[in-house]
Amino acid sequence: MKYFHKLVALAAIFLFIAPCVWAKITIYMCGDSTMQDWGTGYYPKHGMGQDFGYFFDAGYVSVYNGGCGGTTSLTYYKGCWSSNFVNKQTGVSTSGIREMLQKGDYVFIMFGANDNGYKVGEDSFNYYMTAMVNEARARGAYPILLTPIRRGNYTSADSVYESYHAYPIYTRNLSVTTGAPLIDLDTLSRNLLLDVGEAYDHEFFQMYFAAGEYSGWTSAGTDNQHMQQMGANAMGRMVTEQIREHAVDSLRLLADYLKPMYQVDVKVSPEGADSMTTISSYYPEGMTVTLKTIAKTSGALFKGWYDGSGNLVSANSETTVSANYIKTFVMGKASMQYTAVYANGSAEKYTGTGAAVDFSGLTVNSSSSAALIALSSSSKAESSSSEHEPMVFKSIFDATYPDSANAGYSETAHTGYWGKGYWNFNNDMNTFAEYYLTSTSAGYATLGVIYSNGGTANRTTNAYIGDHDYYMDFPPTASWDVWDTAFFDVDLFYGDGSLKFISMTSDGGPNISAFGFNIATVYKKGEAPETLIPGTSFSESTLRFSNGVLYSPVAGIADIRIFRLDGTCAYKGRMMLSNGGNAWNMPSPLKSGVYEVVVNVNGVVKAYSFKISIG
Repeated sequence: MKYFHKLVALAAIFLFIAPCVWAKITIYMCGDSTMQDWGTGYYPKHGMGQDFGYFFDAGYVSVYNGGCGGTTSLTYYKGCWSSNFVNKQTGVSTSGIREMLQKGDYVFIMFGANDNGYKVGEDSFNYYMTAMVNEARARGAYPILLTPIRRGNYTSADSVYESYHAYPIYTRNLSVTTGAPLIDLDTLSRNLLLDVGEAYDHEFFQMYFAAGEYSGWTSAGTDNQHMQQMGANAMGRMVTEQIREHAVDSLRLLADYLKPMYQVDVKVSPEGADSMTTISSYYPEGMTVTLKTIAKTSGALFKGWYDGSGNLVSANSETTVSANYIKTFVMGKASMQYTAVYANGSAEKYTGTGAAVDFSGLTVNSSSSAALIALSSSSKAESSSSEHEPMVFKSIFDATYPDSANAGYSETAHTGYWGKGYWNFNNDMNTFAEYYLTSTSAGYATLGVIYSNGGTANRTTNAYIGDHDYYMDFPPTASWDVWDTAFFDVDLFYGDGSLKFISMTSDGGPNISAFGFNIATVYKKGEAPETLIPGTSFSESTLRFSNGVLYSPVAGIADIRIFRLDGTCAYKGRMMLSNGGNAWNMPSPLKSGVYEVVVNVNGVVKAYSFKISIG
């Protein structure tokens, strides 16, 4: 009987530990240099997969970072996925990822950055990405597709350039054709970068830190593709947000193994002494946290970082940190607070409970970075010489009447539109509206689309411009009478071409009133404006229009042209100007709106323009 009781006790122990043993799974991270591990000599350079394991309970989940720098979908498949390869960081020969997979493992697959640069075509990209998905499934693993992280290449305050062009679109399409769950990091990272702004992104997320901040880096960083540890872990954090709320059950189940996350609140004292400081956010136990502040005024006295008890923190967990305004520490098992204290400031005491973050009310989707922003309390950049002004249309086109369309209609039923009305897509997928354009120069440009979306969900279009296609998301605007402008970075063609919007949802596309570019060299096909002759221009203070009076610095005959913002000429006229103010009534046929006026006086003032509003 004694031995029977011992056997029962042993059985109970096995029942207790078995879930830990048999539930142990591995997440394999497959990608390029934006995913890989970077050696300590590269700190703070990190790939997204480098610290990803800290998010998970190591008793249940291990993370294997199989990122290989410089690879495309093709070269990764041949060199790291399907055959042995030498780990660049350890120098050790390693089995191909495919051979390591066990039933129940997860494979996160993120490519496109180098595929674009190394010109891997769509067919090849689709072939090797699909092969990895199918071969992972054949081993009993769960493949997850990730679109690549957006580069911090800002073209305006509202726009981060789509450096990888169609490859995020290919990945989204592959999610549909293969059935593999998608985490759209391209959209997520774009929105996060716009939320924090260019200056913060470069200084805190990507490799733009100043010389002297870290030993071993003798010059300032100028890399907007690779990430500092702060940026890599912010991207990883967004992936965990998607895991918590994903619609696919097999992926959402991974959230059961996520460790508790703890909030780090970041304060600045006195308020406004900084231009930028680390945004408050949450971290798992064991992950390195970096606190950084940049003074608003050059030479301002920074007294140091203080903890929630008011104590000056002197130690750094990362020994390569050289700047006193950067502080690193390993996250513990409690929420906390730190204060960046400048001259005349003082530490703020922490009044929280130290409890872990409660995610029960968190709602995220494929185009948000909700948790980081919602939990933020510290300052972001107010202004920076590297920040851009919001985009100004230099060419704009009324979208009411497409040159070609298969389903939809022009209307004016709702208010607030620009121009003659707007185009309303049929509520169906693959309805399109196409506009014929002429561009006198090829190259990068920002496209702005004036739209309304009175629905409750994003409406998505695939836009074809020349030989390129772009995935364009249009969030709700609260009402069909409320209009917003969405911005996208595009490659423009040279010569004649078109812009074609194709609806990608069963609800159709948004209502589109107008679209335009931040350059003036795009025209409606067949309606290019007159060529303006460059010449000497007077300043706006000497040649201007105000309250019905045209002020001129000289007397003489003035040739006046009024152009619509789409580049077409709306009025031609001539009048005699005196030196000073001249009464000038705008031509009555012009409807209310904004126009550009070109005045040529005696052949001296040529191609001078300013904008006027009518009505």
